[in-house]
Amino acid sequence: MNNKTILHLYERLESLIAKLPEALQKPISKEMATLKNLFLRQRSPRIVIAGEAGSCKAHVLNALFNAEVLGANEASISGWHEYHSGRGAIRVLDARQPVAENAVRNALADEAPDIFLFVRSTPGVDDALAGEIANFNALLEFENARGSQREAVIGVLIRNDAAADVEQAREQLHACLHTKAAVSERLAATLGVTAMRFRLDGSLDTASIERGSAEHLAQVISEELPEEARLEMARLCGVREVQLKIAQTLIKAVTAMCATIGVQPIPFADYPILTALQIMMISGIMHISGREMSVKLAGEFVAALGANAGVGLVLREGSRALAKLVPVWGNLVSGAIAGGGTYALGRAASAYFIEGVNIKDARSLFRRKEKRETLDH
Repeated sequence: MNNKTILHLYERLESLIAKLPEALQKPISKEMATLKNLFLRQRSPRIVIAGEAGSCKAHVLNALFNAEVLGANEASISGWHEYHSGRGAIRVLDARQPVAENAVRNALADEAPDIFLFVRSTPGVDDALAGEIANFNALLEFENARGSQREAVIGVLIRNDAAADVEQAREQLHACLHTKAAVSERLAATLGVTAMRFRLDGSLDTASIERGSAEHLAQVISEELPEEARLEMARLCGVREVQLKIAQTLIKAVTAMCATIGVQPIPFADYPILTALQIMMISGIMHISGREMSVKLAGEFVAALGANAGVGLVLREGSRALAKLVPVWGNLVSGAIAGGGTYALGRAASAYFIEGVNIKDARSLFRRKEKRETLDH
């Protein structure tokens, strides 16, 4: 993540907004807090993996990253370890045997987890599963004694296509996890992830990753993560549903700010602020999609849509002329148009950068949305 770019844009916005009338600053500051939570507080998610030893961790992490970040036979690592891709990172604590129990507890005391995954590849119920769940339950009891926070647990069954009934195996694992109180109270879901194939040289056959199950797991994990870790998870996993949801939060926040600023009665005084907000929104959507933030590319995207920076400005100035005759009505219309143009820009950017539509379709979407928002108001 390019922290310098994000910080620079945020500080630029704050300095511009500080020049607005005091009455407008208060409602805008609430939406600015949303931007701050999304970007400035963004960090890597912290995941604890418990359950069956062996290749389960490799299956889960490689499926989430859609790339080989961990070899099938890599030994367990004591303490928190960060796994990277070009899109982001995940911090992982391996709590499975043979990692020492004290080492796991010390790591948890040093750094709080966001979520627990209980992984299992062997179908059916046996003594090994009972022991793994008992150890996991003891770990969660330790966490319960340390504080009131109750991070979610997700059960993960590594599915083998050759298994007779993978759904039955998943249901059995889910039922077994509910037999222990500390696990049961945190259990959010038990999901199946298709097992991956490794080549003879031990490298991952990425073509074997079944994205549907991996994306479902990533989506459930993202929904259970705290806000500051959710964006990184969405970026690195490339799950459109999660990315679109985060992008919509950003679009709504910036649209609300632009609509509020649009009511500001001094002609052209708000132009730099509207432009900065709209460019930051597009740059933010690029970042959510897994790309680097770029003010230059955001500006080029606006130009490719056939829009001007500060979308809605010309229409708003026309409404301000009307405000001389009907002051309240004119200002309301100018604010609505500023917000409507911003929303149309955001939806077009989301469609292009996240949903993968071409620039022609994004341009058509922008024009339809802009026209609809203008007519609605």
